[in-house]
Amino acid sequence: MVLGKLTQLADSVWLWPHNPDENAIQSTVGVIVGEDETILIDAGNSPRLARQIKDELKQRGLPPVGRIIYTHHHWDHIYGACAFDVPVIAHTSCREILAKEAQIPWSAEYLDREIARNSQLNLSYEARKRAVRDWQHFRIVVPNIVFAASETLHLSEGIIELEYVGGEHAEDSIIVKVPEARIMFVGDCFYPPPLHLRIAEPIPSISMLAFLLRDEYDLYVEGHDVPFTKGELLEFLGDG
Repeated sequence: MVLGKLTQLADSVWLWPHNPDENAIQSTVGVIVGEDETILIDAGNSPRLARQIKDELKQRGLPPVGRIIYTHHHWDHIYGACAFDVPVIAHTSCREILAKEAQIPWSAEYLDREIARNSQLNLSYEARKRAVRDWQHFRIVVPNIVFAASETLHLSEGIIELEYVGGEHAEDSIIVKVPEARIMFVGDCFYPPPLHLRIAEPIPSISMLAFLLRDEYDLYVEGHDVPFTKGELLEFLGDG
């Protein structure tokens, strides 16, 4: 996969890859293309990245973004949403968390103060400072469409299924399934907790990975690595 460019996974499914530089903390963005609109799965780590995605959609002649789905509330998945003026869909607890975060006076100065207060925030907050260059016009977009357990979205080309899974990484994590393409976007749901919340060695959640294994899906797209196949997941679980 080519870094920084949309990569096609199936007829209507594209991917903006993650950045392998751990200091960048730039997550994967899923792109589901319908006849009249494009739906993003997560919005990227900054308005700047979101604008790059918007520009490439236009250059490829793909429809503009009409809706955004948050897999969970973490900043690297939602900060780009303010570059769009479209509905945002997420789990109900995601809205509750981001409604509180939207009240914080985000700025480079605020981030510096928080780093001084808690040094474990350094990696995340320094990455935010690098990603967002214009805090004056930045805002957190709180989801305005929420669900508790599951939801189905309809496109002219088929359906998108949303399912709440929770997990150690973020209490509001959901997975996004594209049945026709046999692709599942899993975000960070099987990851360990964020650095500043870890109390043990970081290991993936085997129980969550086992839960994600479904016969009807062949490709799994995660937040901070290349997609893995069902065969690779079966091999990993077998070794575990």
